[in-house]
Amino acid sequence: MQYICPNCHRRPEEIIGDDSPRCLQCGKPMLRATFSYKGFWFSPAFVIYRMQKIIETYGKVEAASKRRFKKEREAWTTAAWALGLREMEERNYWVEIETEDNTPDTKLHQLDQSSGHNKVETYNIEVVDWEEHVDDLMQVIRQKCERAYPSYFGLLVQGRSGKDCDPNVVMRAIHSIHVPFAEIWLIGRPLEDQRKVRMVRLFPEGADVLFELSDAVKRSEKQPKIMRPEQRGTGTEFQARGDIYFPIP
Repeated sequence: MQYICPNCHRRPEEIIGDDSPRCLQCGKPMLRATFSYKGFWFSPAFVIYRMQKIIETYGKVEAASKRRFKKEREAWTTAAWALGLREMEERNYWVEIETEDNTPDTKLHQLDQSSGHNKVETYNIEVVDWEEHVDDLMQVIRQKCERAYPSYFGLLVQGRSGKDCDPNVVMRAIHSIHVPFAEIWLIGRPLEDQRKVRMVRLFPEGADVLFELSDAVKRSEKQPKIMRPEQRGTGTEFQARGDIYFPIP
């Protein structure tokens, strides 16, 4: 089984025959690897940093193209969108990565405790890439809209084509077709400044948010990194999980 020291951050170690090992260097208890995302909610900052680690380990090309990182790419897109929503609304969100069902790809949760108990608002998200070989953004959107989705799902388009588009033209085109989604957003990095992220709501009405990703991540770092909902009677409680070791896929 793989373990890692949360204090030294040394390379993972394979340890057999010891269920509670301590680090040989600092003596701290080591973390056992968790290989499934099921049941966990992740802060946007955690998801962004995790994708950065994947890029550092495997390189940009492999991280952006290999199927083994598809879940992480979808989570990154959802996390970046969550940071943009936070810029608009000053609310914290958590990303849940779907591990069993085909849809949605991710869920975005917002925890409202203003009434004295936990009320969870959940967005079910389909994530799709606008890739280099596709010239027209509407081709991507039409293909998704031709499928049957629940009306409470949202569509999040990640712009990876390196192409530009006029959001007003796309919005008019979208309103001419049947749309099964509650909302459609386009998110990507502006060609003139790759440090920033721009997200545009294309349906049902327009919205436009531009923010610097690293600054938005830093502003959200006080948010607990990992949460897990736990049933208690008829309600739901949430526990911050602290350090958990998720090996890079």
